[in-house]
Amino acid sequence: MRALLIILSLLPFASMAQKAWVADNGVKHPIDAKQATLLMANTRLSADSTTLSTYLMQTVGNLMVEGSGLRLEHLNRSPKAHHFLFAQTYAGRRVMRGSVKVNITPDGRVVSIYDHTFAIPEQVDTLFPPHDAYHHGLMAHYDHRDNGQMERYTLEETFFFDGTTLLPCIRLEVVEKQDRHYEMVLNTSVKVIYQNDLITYYAPPAPQDSVVTLWVFEPDPLTSAQQEYGIPYADQDDQSIGELNAERVPVQATLTFDNGTFSMRNSAMEIVDFSSPTTSAPGGSSNVFNYSRDEDGFEDCNALYHITRMRDHVHALGFTDLMDYAIHVDAHALSGADNSNFNQGHTPPRLSFGEGGVDDAEDADVLVHEYGHAIMHSAAPNTNTGTERRAMDEAIGDYFASSYSRNSSSFRWQDVFTWDGHNEYWAGRTTVSADHYPEDLQQNIYTDADIWSATLMQIWGDIGRNATDAIMLQAAYSFSSGMTMPQAAIAFLQADTLLFDGAHFGPIHQRMYDRGLLPWNVSVDQLNPTIASPYQLLGSLHFADGNGPLTVLGQAPFSVALIDALGRTISAQQSTTDRLSIASDGLAPGIYVLTIGSPRGVQSFKVVRK
Repeated sequence: MRALLIILSLLPFASMAQKAWVADNGVKHPIDAKQATLLMANTRLSADSTTLSTYLMQTVGNLMVEGSGLRLEHLNRSPKAHHFLFAQTYAGRRVMRGSVKVNITPDGRVVSIYDHTFAIPEQVDTLFPPHDAYHHGLMAHYDHRDNGQMERYTLEETFFFDGTTLLPCIRLEVVEKQDRHYEMVLNTSVKVIYQNDLITYYAPPAPQDSVVTLWVFEPDPLTSAQQEYGIPYADQDDQSIGELNAERVPVQATLTFDNGTFSMRNSAMEIVDFSSPTTSAPGGSSNVFNYSRDEDGFEDCNALYHITRMRDHVHALGFTDLMDYAIHVDAHALSGADNSNFNQGHTPPRLSFGEGGVDDAEDADVLVHEYGHAIMHSAAPNTNTGTERRAMDEAIGDYFASSYSRNSSSFRWQDVFTWDGHNEYWAGRTTVSADHYPEDLQQNIYTDADIWSATLMQIWGDIGRNATDAIMLQAAYSFSSGMTMPQAAIAFLQADTLLFDGAHFGPIHQRMYDRGLLPWNVSVDQLNPTIASPYQLLGSLHFADGNGPLTVLGQAPFSVALIDALGRTISAQQSTTDRLSIASDGLAPGIYVLTIGSPRGVQSFKVVRK
């Protein structure tokens, strides 16, 4: 137990923070290094959990073992599809990080399946230890005066992959009253063998009542003034500098009005003081909130305006099921640290903004970036695990920040955290990058993020903000544990097909190809490219460009069907020899599944028409 107490006291409790630049020296736990397998299942199933679970148990290899099972963990419905997340179990206990994500249209067309299950060894120790030592160790840790106050914890028996086998372990999930929410896994010797931050659920929306005027930065003082960081356009210890206060503008927002008093809350967010230092939220009978930047109320107004505006933008794009709750926000948090984070361990989840350096809540980029984590959690909860998957979560926050700022001004939109970073406090980040996948990966979720965020901003330049934001939001529902960037690129193309019938395939595919995220010829069998195929496709490039047919070569007569992303059969043909040509004339841009059938069986390929 003493070893448990010592290790508990040393745990770093990082949440999803935008400035945690410290790398792990390239060392990743095998459970995080595991990548999902993308299964493009060309089939139709009833879009219900029982049917899908039965299908998965019969088709996913790691589940075809006695004692295996699936448990429905979450169901989300996007505007164009349903998204089922199943947890892998063995002997009735969860296999930690084991999951299968199924994305399926309401009429039963399976869009994609992400298999993130673990193989079950022939011999698995199923003897779990008594819980007393783990419980008492945690209680003793929080009885120590230097440790935080615990709000709640859960203890779960789980099978944990240590790199070679599955071990019976105890998983502790702890939510503290202020800033920390974490998990740790302990083996039967009561030793911590893994630690990480976590994701949980949220609460229903708060009411909204009346329109008020807030004075805010739009989106930050450097962008609006078209200035680089430096005196007088510098933080200067949060002083009330005339040039900075002059960049404040009046904007309209909706606040709750009750018994003659305005409160800093609406359907998108609520200002709550849950983290030190102690500050009081603005309020009162006046419908004008005019604070200079040295007053605490200014950061509260800035946070409420920009987060609400971003939420309203998401809903205006048609994603009204995303962020349909009022997130709690503390604009003066983390004991003055120069950092911010999203903490999903509370109900509802929380956003914390530090005051070190430039107050983080003064910069719309920081506000929108952290809110981006909340959006991703809302779309694909319990999936932000795996190195590339976590890097993309950071990248999407950076992307939404740049998209939001670029919509306001072309000035330095690529400098993520324009006001908060790129100064003496820290270097900030960028969404313009020449980094290429996979050779520029550094196995660091922050330094790898620009591969994805820079690609999205290039697409933004090609097709505009609304289309790129909408496609990213639709794709987010399909995100899975262990997802790789190329897999996300396929999900992004699928989302364009679902929302816009593939209208933007050309620029999306070009940018993804240039970045190394997609091959030029994507008519590769995505189910399992290692399986030898009796068929050969010729002319895929000309077919994609609309300059010639696609020719299928086989070893005997066969039938083909061309099916779009919504499951509609566009054409069907029967060969009389060992070859058949499919014309590209009149075919709408998008991703298609080419199904080839013969007495030897059925095989599916992805083909593209630009």
